[in-house]
Amino acid sequence: MLDKCLTSIFEKTTYPNYEVILIDNGSQEENTFRIFSKWQQKEPNRFQCHRLDIPFNYSKINNYAVNQAKGDYLLFLNNDIEVITPDWIDAMVEQAQRQSIGAVGALLLYPDNTIQHAGVVLGIGGVAAHSHKNYLSDSPGYFDQIATVNNYSAVTAACLMCRREVFEAVEGFEEKLAIAFNDVDLCLKIVKKGYRNIYLPHVMLYHYESKSRGYEDTPEKLARFLQETEYMQKKWKKFIDYDPCYSINLTSKHEDYSINI
Repeated sequence: MLDKCLTSIFEKTTYPNYEVILIDNGSQEENTFRIFSKWQQKEPNRFQCHRLDIPFNYSKINNYAVNQAKGDYLLFLNNDIEVITPDWIDAMVEQAQRQSIGAVGALLLYPDNTIQHAGVVLGIGGVAAHSHKNYLSDSPGYFDQIATVNNYSAVTAACLMCRREVFEAVEGFEEKLAIAFNDVDLCLKIVKKGYRNIYLPHVMLYHYESKSRGYEDTPEKLARFLQETEYMQKKWKKFIDYDPCYSINLTSKHEDYSINI
């Protein structure tokens, strides 16, 4: 999976000036280390790997990665992503360079070409959920919402770009949120600073969701998830009760933009 991700980046990306920083958090399989070595040899000027041996904490890992990065633009990317559109970074930088824009997100698809993410809506499912989840990728969505560039209160950090100055202004990812909602929290901190977050339908990638970490299906994971849910509900109650990028006349129970009855 990781090799597929890296291959798609290095073979498809048209944007010329980028570096890939991989943070190895507890890898054990010999084949994984062979992949690290392979890309260090193939892309010595554009690929680097750093090991961070801590209990999995998405926020800490990515904050650490930012400290290793040299660029003015930060692109957070999960290891279970595969690039589809070659000019994906070009399109994201095009928006991220605008002074009014904070976080830039993409259209993420499941392998069967249904939608995994097309922006994040606050309030659905208790905290937040992905817009138009499970729609066909070529669906227009609610009033062409899928097919057009739109502002959302949040986008997923499975593929998220922002300027370094914006990330630093909000002090990065909240490390109290080890697994869930850290991207939503980041985006809302960005909104609070006066920026707008944006979704781009023409930036398409596959997202093999939760392939490496698995799902929240153990008592320990569920307890942690409930704790992070309570943190978000307390901190961002105003946005969860009323997402300014979503109509109060639409459902807060499903991702399909149906009428709130």
